[in-house]
Amino acid sequence: MNNLSFDINSSKDFLNKLIEDFKDYLKSDNSSRMALNCAMTSWHLSEWVFHEYELGGQFSKIKDFQKHLKELCPSLQIMHDISNGSKHYKLNTHKPKVKETERKTGTFDKTFDFSFDRTMLKIVMPNNQIAVFDEELEKTIAFWKEFMNNLDS
Repeated sequence: MNNLSFDINSSKDFLNKLIEDFKDYLKSDNSSRMALNCAMTSWHLSEWVFHEYELGGQFSKIKDFQKHLKELCPSLQIMHDISNGSKHYKLNTHKPKVKETERKTGTFDKTFDFSFDRTMLKIVMPNNQIAVFDEELEKTIAFWKEFMNNLDS
């Protein structure tokens, strides 16, 4: 149990924080501040789950567990990169898979889907493939819900 996070004391609480933060993000106008908070929560949930479910018997190090998670849910790699990239001014040890991120201002608002020229938080991958933050975070939330549900069964 974590005793330094007020009434967020379990990985389920942390997942609920992520879900609520994402709802707030969706109400915003693609707030980078809220997106960074969501990315950090999504990624750091891996630490909470590792310790709470005592997965040290299955994985010798937390990094092994996190590598396994990123294989199961590639969107977690994106959240990892955004978390470290925003936490540190310059990345010296972590080699991100994300090439860059940007807030792209479009002609249409969030009531339109991404096939329109709408404002979005854009993620550029090394092959110049474009990912949209909203969609990648939705994938991580769906993953965490299923993964944690399986741990509880």
